[in-house]
Amino acid sequence: MKKRDIIIIVAVLAVAFAAFMAVNLFQSRESAVEDFVYIYVNDTLYEADPLSEDKLIEIDQGNGMVNHVQIKDGKVYMADSTCENQDCVDQGTMTEENVDTRPMRNWIVCLPNGISIELRLASEETT
Repeated sequence: MKKRDIIIIVAVLAVAFAAFMAVNLFQSRESAVEDFVYIYVNDTLYEADPLSEDKLIEIDQGNGMVNHVQIKDGKVYMADSTCENQDCVDQGTMTEENVDTRPMRNWIVCLPNGISIELRLASEETT
């Protein structure tokens, strides 16, 4: 084997290794993208959490205005609220699968308490 042949083989292996690493890096970034729940209080971001992590969030604004947002099993919903009309609780759960069929799509809103919940899907963030 000539010196030139060895250089060509090493160069081809280096290019193949670089391509392999680039593909793996791209795939790991894609899989790291998650659906997120954004909670706003009076149009100010209060908290952001991944939809994949179960969590109960209490939003206590004082003056008796309290909301509980539940993230569980890939769903988010207003568990309870101190508002009179309970429309926010009645809006039900949001999931990746049902956002297109919900009347308010990817939002749950409690107007009396000024709470908004937005579900941002990873599939929409990457398009």
